[in-house]
Amino acid sequence: MEDRIVFWNAGAEERYGWTKDEVKNQVSYAVLHTVFPEPLIDIKAKLAIVGRWEGELVQKKRSGEEIVVESRLALRRDQKNRPVAIMEINNDITERKQTQIALQRSKEELEARVAARTAELQDANDRLIVELNRRKRIEDMLRKGAERYRNLFVNSPLGIYRVNAEGRILMGNPTLIRMLGYSSFDELVSVGGKRRDYEPSYLRKKIKDRLEKEGRVRGFETKWRKRDKTSIFVRENAKAVRSPDGTLLYYEGTVEDITEQKKAEEKIKSYQKQLRSLASDLSLAEERERRRIATMLHDHIGQILAISKIKLGALAQLIGNDESMNQLKEVRNHIEQAIQYTRSLTFELSPPILYDLGLEAALEWLAEQVREHQRINCMFEADAYPKPVSDEIRIVLFSAVRELLMNVTKHAQANVAKITIRRVNDSITVHVADNGIGFVPSKMSFYRDENKGFGLFSIRERLRHLSGQMEVRSGRGRGTRVILTAPLVIEKQKAGNITNENQDYFG
Repeated sequence: MEDRIVFWNAGAEERYGWTKDEVKNQVSYAVLHTVFPEPLIDIKAKLAIVGRWEGELVQKKRSGEEIVVESRLALRRDQKNRPVAIMEINNDITERKQTQIALQRSKEELEARVAARTAELQDANDRLIVELNRRKRIEDMLRKGAERYRNLFVNSPLGIYRVNAEGRILMGNPTLIRMLGYSSFDELVSVGGKRRDYEPSYLRKKIKDRLEKEGRVRGFETKWRKRDKTSIFVRENAKAVRSPDGTLLYYEGTVEDITEQKKAEEKIKSYQKQLRSLASDLSLAEERERRRIATMLHDHIGQILAISKIKLGALAQLIGNDESMNQLKEVRNHIEQAIQYTRSLTFELSPPILYDLGLEAALEWLAEQVREHQRINCMFEADAYPKPVSDEIRIVLFSAVRELLMNVTKHAQANVAKITIRRVNDSITVHVADNGIGFVPSKMSFYRDENKGFGLFSIRERLRHLSGQMEVRSGRGRGTRVILTAPLVIEKQKAGNITNENQDYFG
């Protein structure tokens, strides 16, 4: 059996919409999109055993409408008891099923209404119990909250206050009272009952203006006056409290005594200033020692070597032996190498040109050294304005540029660099720029050489001590420019207004 239709009566044509010729030899459940309540293979197994099956099927008409049918299947066999056909009789029970569903829904709704009505009294009773419990919890929470607030108000390490629009103190905790040097709130109110009694008027106006504008102030630092006329530094947080219609009710806030913190900060600033001064003195002492050693190398060792070379040359002319001549020539060559090394070491320690010809000439010489000894085209440019600087600033600027060029050769992967020195009003500016890989200044403050201690950080601090500054401009793939600025030595009557701020420093 292949489940193909061989008989299709007029009732089937009317119910489903297909003629018998249209469905002949087609699979019945494929035509009708039959949905079985159990697998078809199980239904056929029951037919084979029992010979019949009954159940509800969901089928589709030709119009696409779904119907529910009560189906009865009967197995037909031939004379040899072999199954040859299945007789299917379907009765449309769609309306009955819909009625049953509607009745079930009505029953459920009625039961729900009865249950709801029955539960109303219990629900009302439960709500009453819940409400009573809720009010009890709220009362407990309010009581505990009031107790916590009272403990916080009394025991807080911060001063807590409330003042009206005129500045009169409405409330103050014990910490605030002690902070201002009073023994009780009543004494505070009677002696210094207004904010103006302990805060300068310009600060009082400043914080009030901010409260009016922003409604809240955070971290406002000011100086207050205690009852004994001594001063304390405080950090204040405050806000304006208003009614729903916007009317100002009062101001409230907290105050922290930061007097000791301020004293510690002043000590730290003093120590930092002393350290910068010490670093500057050490740097000058180092440079003086460098210059002394360089002078000694040039004036003593260099001269001795030069005289030795001259005398060996004269001695060579008196000796006729070729072997002795060659040995003297070799010794003379060694002395010449020592002279060159001594001269190079002299310039590395303290180039005489810095003191003999000045900063601009020394920086130009430095650019030449980079061009000659490194694979970097290092250019130099200076304006024509005079740039009188102190010995200390000259040394610091030269050391900084030398350090920067060393960083360029080691880290920047650049092939072009430029030193630009200019006068801008009463300051000297030195730009050191390169076309290297650059870096992100926020993540990498300065290149550092582990063998040179703090490197540029030390130079920046020394410049700051001399009223100068260092600025770094860089970005990944955009090269680096470091700008050094320091004050000039200017006579007041000759000081002019010279500006080169818009000059091209690299390109």
